[in-house]
Amino acid sequence: MSHEIEVRSIAVGPLEANCYILKCDEKGSAVIIDPGDEADRLAHTIKEAGLKPEAILLTHGHIDHANAAGALKDSFGCPIYIHRGDRDIVERGESPVLWGLVRNHCAVDKEIADGDEIAVGDIKFAVLHAPGHTSGSVCYRVGSLLFTGDVLFRGSIGRTDLPGGSDADMMQTLKTRISVLDGSTLVYPGHGPETTIEHEKKFNPFL
Repeated sequence: MSHEIEVRSIAVGPLEANCYILKCDEKGSAVIIDPGDEADRLAHTIKEAGLKPEAILLTHGHIDHANAAGALKDSFGCPIYIHRGDRDIVERGESPVLWGLVRNHCAVDKEIADGDEIAVGDIKFAVLHAPGHTSGSVCYRVGSLLFTGDVLFRGSIGRTDLPGGSDADMMQTLKTRISVLDGSTLVYPGHGPETTIEHEKKFNPFL
């Protein structure tokens, strides 16, 4: 990467899901990961920073991670990316009202699959399919950074008892997709503080 990536983390909505705004080059090209709520606040932050979003990347389709995607797409004209396994959750919704949020439906622009790369500015986002929390959960890897959504948290993992969740899939994901990564990988989870793969392998009972 010729550009040193800048990451802004903003916890939004009643479940305080982490939305990440990444500056991808010196021109201000940017990516939004998991805009779950508070679209006006996120749009203001983006405009104040002089950024120009070119993609909205969703780690999965749950309302607390995707509910502001449509409004930000309308504001900035950038496409929404999600794995095909979770497309219906975003476009049709789990429920009209869930977890204190009223569902805002939106149209997905591009389906992604394991191994895909999404280039924005000087940065390439590698897609790692990571089912378990939902069937279409993914992580996005950028160099030594990993955006895990609700797959991996500091000291814990995402729940598997919701529609599309699977204990077996989650265990396989953790074994083959997460624990094999370099220990210095910096993890940006869907909720809570940052961590590293090394820390999680030492202290997370699920790894």
